[in-house]
Parts: sequence; structure tokens; C-alpha cells
Amino acid sequence: MSRTTLIIRNDIKRRLKAPMATILFLIIPLAMTALIGMIFDPGSGGETKLPAIKLLLVDKDKGLAAKFLIGAFDQQEIRDMFQITLVDEAAGEKLMKKAKASAMLVIPEHFSDNLAEQKISTLEVVKNPSEEFLPGVAEEFANTMAVGFSAIAQVFAEELKVIKSASKLNLEAISIAELTPFLEMARIKIIALNSYLSPLLLQLKTSTTTKPGKTAKPAGFNIFAFILPGMLIMFLLFIIEAFMREIQNERADGKIRRMMFSPLTTRELIVARIFSGWLMGGLICLAAMAVGTLVFRINWGNTLLLLILVAISCFWCTAFFGMLNAFFKTKNQAGAFAAPIILVFAAFGGSMLPLEQIPQGMRWLAKFTVNHWFITGCRKIMDGQVPQVSFIVLSVSGLLFAMVAMIALQRRLST
Repeated sequence: MSRTTLIIRNDIKRRLKAPMATILFLIIPLAMTALIGMIFDPGSGGETKLPAIKLLLVDKDKGLAAKFLIGAFDQQEIRDMFQITLVDEAAGEKLMKKAKASAMLVIPEHFSDNLAEQKISTLEVVKNPSEEFLPGVAEEFANTMAVGFSAIAQVFAEELKVIKSASKLNLEAISIAELTPFLEMARIKIIALNSYLSPLLLQLKTSTTTKPGKTAKPAGFNIFAFILPGMLIMFLLFIIEAFMREIQNERADGKIRRMMFSPLTTRELIVARIFSGWLMGGLICLAAMAVGTLVFRINWGNTLLLLILVAISCFWCTAFFGMLNAFFKTKNQAGAFAAPIILVFAAFGGSMLPLEQIPQGMRWLAKFTVNHWFITGCRKIMDGQVPQVSFIVLSVSGLLFAMVAMIALQRRLST
């Protein structure tokens, strides 16, 4: 067994004997992902639903048009949106004062007659001041209904007059022959409206772009898959930084000096430390992703591409903090600078805020963070793409940091 392998094995054994810090750093991103996800989770089916809007209906008209208006709320889509309660005006006012409903819609007296006679009639919406959003939805819906009924009343003005007159007569006094011309006119108008509205000039067609030979898979939005990569890379930086800071601890307590009395070279020691940090970081990252799959049902996509991304990202983190520790004399200095750097990476790289919410003039900073390239790479893999740019940027910059770390750490450890 080579000396480098022996050091790596001893490092892993030492970490496994005292795993609490590592486990804590592993649990925190998963817990934060679960917390944020449960707050913003769109729920089953992948759709965000408003709570049912409690709406009181007061019918002061009792006419045919009022019945049609109330009947419109019986449609399935509207029933899912509104919880309707028919009340009289006095009871409705009491309920509104007690904030028992979001809004109250009052159908005025002579509503049906006014529509038939082409007179202006006003629907009244009483809103609950203790709520901000739902009463506004009820108001806009009532406004839409008013526009629709106004249009119908103007198009079928003659027919409404006939219906109004017929409603005041006995059945024996109504002549089908006299009503036939009006029914025929209504039929012509309905056909004309249908020709205007069908087919619609604007239609929606959805499709999913796929690679040749592959079929599109229906996919729903998983908010945990959106959150976990950012949380994971942020705490992975903390984990690997703690591993690499061990170089400062061993240098301070004289362990490295004692090891140098053996045939071990500083190059072998540095390679072993970088490799062990890389390996432990990769294992922890994969463990967290496995938990994400089992608990949060995250579909990470192509396994091979994911393993490559994890390996490259962990190597970047290890090389970066190896280089960083080479420029500090003590572990306190390294820790004091490392934490702010990690937080800056998280803030501008997409771990704390989505890149789209970062001010436009500061988004260029994300390209200098491992967070950005890791998060972008994960999303591309989930979408069935190959994150070539992430691979190239992290590989090239990681190798550069590793070269600097090797040279600078050898000089630091030899003094």
C-alpha cells in the first residue's frame, strides 16, 4: 500500500470515528430544503390552488336573469373557486361584519326587468376589509359576469322583451305561432355568434422538444428539485472547507513536521489531503442526493452525467480551499476568510436566491461561483441535457486551483 493511500485511508477512518459535524452539515441542507419546499410546495398535481372564496349571494330581484346569474355559479370550475351561500341582505350584512365571508354580491331589484328594457343596473360587491387578495378576485369575477350579461342583453334585446311579456301571461294566452318569429331570430343570432367565436383565432398548442429516438415524458414541477441543488452546494462548501482546514491544524500542532521525518514527501501529503477531501465531499453529496430521491422524489436525470458533475464540483471545492489555505498562516485566518467567501458564493451563485431574482447588473458575478455552475448543471441534467459548459468551466478552473494549491502548499509546509 502506498503512503498516499495509507494517509487517505487514515483520514477517512478518522472522519468516520467522529462523524457528527459531517452529519450535521448533511442534515441542514436537507432540512432547509424540506422547510422551504413545504412552505412553497404547489401540492399534489403540481398546481397551485387558491383557497375557496367564501361568497355571499343576495337576490333582491328573484327574476329570470337573477336565476341565470346565480346558476352560473353552479358550473364545476366556478364551484371549485367559490363557496356560495344564498342569504338575505340583513343576514349577509351581519356575516360580513363578522368577517365570515370574503365578499358579498348583491343582485339589485328589477335586475331582470332592467336588462330586458336595456336599462342600466348595478351589481353591488361588498368586500371584507380584513382580507387583501380574495375579495379582489370576487370583485373581478363579478365585473366579468356583468360584462358578459350586458353583452347578452344587448344582443338578445328583442327576445328578452318578448320573454318578459310572456312571463306575465298565463300559459293559455301564449301563442306558439306568435313566438316562432322571435325564436327563429334568436336561432339566427346564436348561429351568427357561433360563427364569430368558432373557431377561435388564438389557440394553444403545447409540445415538448425531445432528442431523436426518444419520447417526451410528462413531468411536473418539483419544488424540492429546484431548491436542493443550491442548498447542497452551499453546505458542501462548508464541509470541504472544514476538511481542508485540517492542514492548518496539523501544521499548528506539529503533526506535519513529525510526518516529514518519514519517507513521506510534502507532495504526497498534499495529494492525499486533496484526494480525501474530494472523496468525502463526493460521498456526502451523493448521499444527500440519494435522500433527495427517496424523500423528495427528485428525478436527477442521467446518473453518469450526475456523477461526473458531482466529481468535478467536489474537486473544484477541494482544490479551491486547498489553494486558499496555502495563503494563510493559521486556521483562524483561514476560517475567518472562508465563511464570508462561501456566503458570497451562495448569495450570488443561486443558493440563497434564484439567479432570476438577483439584480441584472450583478448577475455576472454568478459565473465566478461554483454554486452557479453546479445548480445550472443539475437543472440541465434533469432536463435531459448535457451541461457541457459547467463541465468545462469547473474542470479547467479546478485544475488551475489544484496546480496553485500544490505549489503554494509545498512552500507553506516546508517552512
